[in-house]
Amino acid sequence: MSTTDPSPVARNESLEDVLSRQRREAKELTGRITALKKTVGGNKQKKKEIQAQIAQLEKDLSERHERERADAKSKVTGPDEDQTQNNVGVVEAINSPDGSSMASESSSAVQDKARKPNKAKLRKQRKAAEFEEMRRQAADEAADMVNHKEIEDEAIASLILPLGLSVKQITPDGHCMYNAIADQISFRGKGEPMSYKDLRSIAANYLREHPEDFVPFLVNQDGNPYTPEEYDKYCDEVENTAVWGGQLELQALSRGLRRHLQIIQMGSPLIKIGEDFPGEPLMLSYHRHAYGLGEHYNSLRPVVE
Repeated sequence: MSTTDPSPVARNESLEDVLSRQRREAKELTGRITALKKTVGGNKQKKKEIQAQIAQLEKDLSERHERERADAKSKVTGPDEDQTQNNVGVVEAINSPDGSSMASESSSAVQDKARKPNKAKLRKQRKAAEFEEMRRQAADEAADMVNHKEIEDEAIASLILPLGLSVKQITPDGHCMYNAIADQISFRGKGEPMSYKDLRSIAANYLREHPEDFVPFLVNQDGNPYTPEEYDKYCDEVENTAVWGGQLELQALSRGLRRHLQIIQMGSPLIKIGEDFPGEPLMLSYHRHAYGLGEHYNSLRPVVE
């Protein structure tokens, strides 16, 4: 749910609907935060970046939910609910059998109640202050960080510029490696256009047909080589899910397509896969810091004059 969603008034939601949706969104954010934390590993730099991102996500959701609740309540009670309740208490007292005495006591009670701090409001203010302090600390830490993405972008640019290449951005959706290769095949005009689904199937089928070439490089959580069942599941995930592709999938694609692949990355020599296959290579760039969630591949195209 984005912060640009329609307000409760535009949604025509009741207060009960708003609260129900907000509970669901809070649960979804908790799941998203858990997934973000799992990407950190032992990388202290990435941990700080993720902490800053989490603090901002929590702050945005908290502020939006507070606005939505206020909007929903105003639809039901109007903006002057507290004053209306005070007036009702005074009117009831005036109309009571004891007359002015009860009115005086009721008025005094209302004033005493008004002077007492609203515990719910204080808790909300305290939580908002904690969110803001967390966000501020994370922002301060982020400001002192080295901008690894900028450094990596500059390093890759220095490598591809002499080759007359530029980066074609690929959507970071788990299929980026396959989409980058699909873009290369389409751009270079050799062979039928392919989608990421086509390429996932090619990679998975080659993996299934040549397990002896890949099983030695795959281990389970116990540190043991994949069993046949685990390997079959791995191949199915390559074909049917958005699991990210890596070196093994690149090898399978190069052989399945019978195409030469070249991958440019910061701090490493040019990676060449399938050099024996004829034709110009499919050119990709590999990025470690392009996005907060991990590795990414882009397509490399000639610079347009």
